[in-house]
Amino acid sequence: MRCAVTIFFCLACLLICSQAISRSSGTKPTVTDGGKPGVAPLSVLQTLGAGGAARSVSQAVTYPMDALRTISQTRKGAKKLSELGGGALVSGCVQTSLFAFPLGAVQFTVFGNVKKALSSIVGTASGGVKGTAVAIASASCASLASCAVGVPQEVLKQRLVTKIYPDFGTAVKTILKNEGLKGFYTGWAPTVARNLPYVVTTFTCFNHWKGQELKKTESTSLDQQTSLRFGMGAALIGCLVTQPMDVIKTRMMTQAASNLVPYSSAVNCAVDIVKTEGVTAFLAGLPPRAAYLSPLWGAQFLLNEKFTRLIGERNHKRAAATRITTKRGVTRGPSPGVGRSAWVKHRGTVWTVGVPAGRRRKADIRAQTALTLRLIDERLAQAGTDKGKIIEATVFLTNMREFKGFDEEWRAWLPEGGASRATVGVKRLANNDKIEIKVTAAA
Repeated sequence: MRCAVTIFFCLACLLICSQAISRSSGTKPTVTDGGKPGVAPLSVLQTLGAGGAARSVSQAVTYPMDALRTISQTRKGAKKLSELGGGALVSGCVQTSLFAFPLGAVQFTVFGNVKKALSSIVGTASGGVKGTAVAIASASCASLASCAVGVPQEVLKQRLVTKIYPDFGTAVKTILKNEGLKGFYTGWAPTVARNLPYVVTTFTCFNHWKGQELKKTESTSLDQQTSLRFGMGAALIGCLVTQPMDVIKTRMMTQAASNLVPYSSAVNCAVDIVKTEGVTAFLAGLPPRAAYLSPLWGAQFLLNEKFTRLIGERNHKRAAATRITTKRGVTRGPSPGVGRSAWVKHRGTVWTVGVPAGRRRKADIRAQTALTLRLIDERLAQAGTDKGKIIEATVFLTNMREFKGFDEEWRAWLPEGGASRATVGVKRLANNDKIEIKVTAAA
């Protein structure tokens, strides 16, 4: 019962976060002329928050699968799930998930900042040898830095799962008393040996796939499905590469649960496993580990992308709101990008452009038209006028066969029909949008 309630609570947390993101995406963000909301850079604290929140929520949701993996990898003599009970699958879930916050914060922040620094030296590259080398170096730094908080988290989590200690508080006090601070870093060497190639493989694969996808779609961020797919795929590859070291690390951290002679080192552990259990023992816990890591990292990359995008949009919106300028009688609205203004006003006339900002990937012409007209309303209002004062409009459609769907939305939006309007068929629009509308209105 306790297990089911905790899992339900974790899933509810993820659902609430997803809904919050969806509602935020439906607000009225500043947009670029390509139809995507403008994004401003994040501060270090904001990057830490986005990465930490993504990891913490993902860890809570997938915690039971990791607990199952830990139990299946423990040494002979340690209790199995049937003896430990279902509660072991969520033992320490809340505390270790909170502990995961600094882990994710450090990983994403170090990776992003090292990548930016290296790119400024060798040049920006999303693929090829140069781009891969930058990603590998950045991921290596992120892995080593995150181990400072990741190893203590692993030690506490695995000892709670295997019932070496009854609760989080007892675990911390006992380890400090009996082993000192170094007790929290038991298994440091095999953990680094596992985490380094794992994080490097996962981040490098995801970074490479992301770069190729953004280049192909001419976008600035991944959609939810693509983020999840790339994250899960990268995690599976990393899982296979590091499986043997994961078994060794788990044995070193949980050997207190067994009555056998303790391993003296990671090498001794590996040799003993081969001699007493065979090479196949290194595959122990692979299915639950893959079932845990794949959704964990998929959700982590997805949430980090969404949190980063959301914060970036808010930063951009705040900055843009203060950038209405007037020079030589020409007033320019917030800039959605270099060399552009959301609207321009001069001598009683306003010019602006509408695009389907924040549209879904497969939105039809009606949905895209509605979004475009809503943006025009917002920009006209910001310029001090409204749709009732539109003088003329030029509509660009990538498929003239969809004219009817667009026209019905237009007539519902402007029933008076007072504007002069022309519709032009074009081969392609920015961001693969179906529609773009340019209007001129009286101020």
